[in-house]
Parts: sequence; C-alpha cells; structure tokens
Amino acid sequence: MLLLVGFFAARTDWGIVAAALTGPRAPVWLAAALGAYAVGQVGNGLAWRGLLATTGVLVPFDAMIRHDLSSVFWSTVLPGGVAGEVVKGARLARTVDVGAVTVSLLTARLVGGTVSCLLALAALPWSGIVGLPRTVGILALLGTTAVGLGGLAVVRIGPSALARVPWLAARVPLGPFPPVPAVFAAAALTFATHVSFAAVYSLCFAAAGHPVSLADGAVICALTSVAQLAPVTVGGFGVRELTIAGLGATLVPAAAADAAAVALTATFTVVVALGGLVELGRLRAVPT
Repeated sequence: MLLLVGFFAARTDWGIVAAALTGPRAPVWLAAALGAYAVGQVGNGLAWRGLLATTGVLVPFDAMIRHDLSSVFWSTVLPGGVAGEVVKGARLARTVDVGAVTVSLLTARLVGGTVSCLLALAALPWSGIVGLPRTVGILALLGTTAVGLGGLAVVRIGPSALARVPWLAARVPLGPFPPVPAVFAAAALTFATHVSFAAVYSLCFAAAGHPVSLADGAVICALTSVAQLAPVTVGGFGVRELTIAGLGATLVPAAAADAAAVALTATFTVVVALGGLVELGRLRAVPT
C-alpha cells in the first residue's frame, strides 16, 4: 500500500491538483459529491435491511445508518475489505439469528457487486473510455459479474445442501435464502445506490474542472471497485487513486484525472471519519 500511495504521490503535480480543487466552483461540486455518496449509502443500507426484514427483524433506520458508517470505517482501517461487514454481522447477530444475518448481508453484498458491474456494462456504449482500457474493463466486469451470480447461486442452494450434512450445518450458520421479490427489491435499491456512486465520480471530475458523463462515472466506479478486490492494500488506498487516475486520463488531461482521484478519496475519507466518530461514541457508551 505504501509503495502504491508513494508512487501516486510522486507522479502527481500537487500544485495543479491544489489549483483545480480550490477553484470557485470546486466546493459546490465536492459538497454535491458528498451528498450523492450519502444517498448511495442509504440505498445500500436499505437493501440489506429489507432482506433482513424478510426474517421478521426490522432494524431501525438510525441503527442502519450507524451500522453502515461503522462498516465503512472498519473496512478501511482493517485489511481484507470485508472487515466492516464482519463487524456489522457480529453486532446484528447479538439480537438476530446469526444464520439470517449471514445470508442477508452476503446476499446484499453479492447483489450489490453484480448490479454495479451490470450497470457499468450497460453504460459502456455511452462511455468515452476506449481502446485497451475498455477491452480489459469489459473482461473484468464480465468476470466479476459471473462470480457474483455464482455466489448468489451458492448462497441460494447452500442451506438445503448443508442440511444434508448436520455436522457441517452446525459449523456454517446459514439461514434461508430471502424470497425472490425481496432480492429484486434489494437489486433495485442497489441500482439506485450505484447510480448515486457514479454521480460521485462524475462530480469529483467536475470539481477538478473537467466533468465526465454519468456513464463514464459508472464505468470508472465499477472498475475501481473491481480493482480494489485485489488484497494488496488496506482500505483500497493507492489502488483506488491509480485506477481512477489511469482511467480518467483516457477522458481528460492527466493532471485533472489526478485531481479527481484526490477529490474522491477526500470525499470517501469524510465518510470514514464519520464512521470513526460512530465508533468513538460506542466506546464512550460502554460502561466502565
């Protein structure tokens, strides 16, 4: 991670980045990006909340927000990229059946990744990303989509398969797969989530002085998420910035793409900091 972040820092003209992100309209675009990120986070939370509700458990809206902010925080500061989901699942399992929590969160994550890739594939005809980046991007998106759909199939048949092996079922707590209408509802919410996240990317490029289309934002957003699946950094730092800058440089001047990558990381860091504040509040609430 340090090598990747250092490489990005060394190749970036920070004077141009600072000039771009301190322009008169940059704060407006960055505030809009943060708002779009918040909308996406709410949609993401409503997706897993709806799936869990099919088991008869309705997580309060404010608790859902806190769980998701904490999840972003832990997924960023701990390696693996899924630490936040583990923490969220463990906390929910204190009051909810662990099998139901496991299946709901896993289904929501698989649906989210699949929908993000499908949205990007649908947006590609309207994207300005061409040449080798486009070809590699298509292959990466198709591969990740196949993994997501395969994962959903495994989660779907998992409980019934495990039931035939009692000793394994006792060690792998999987609840029943959510009803199909609930899964489609989660997919619709996730679609809205990733449209919002695509807007975040587009708005960060606008903050850098070189707007890109929503289609470009959707493609860069999905490919950045796919790139961050590689377990080489903590919180995606380094991989995220280099992917955004590399893809963005096929659409706008390289310095503007660097500035957009910095803007997006800054936006993301605000959400991580809010998650940190939530965790700090939890610590203070623990009796001593």
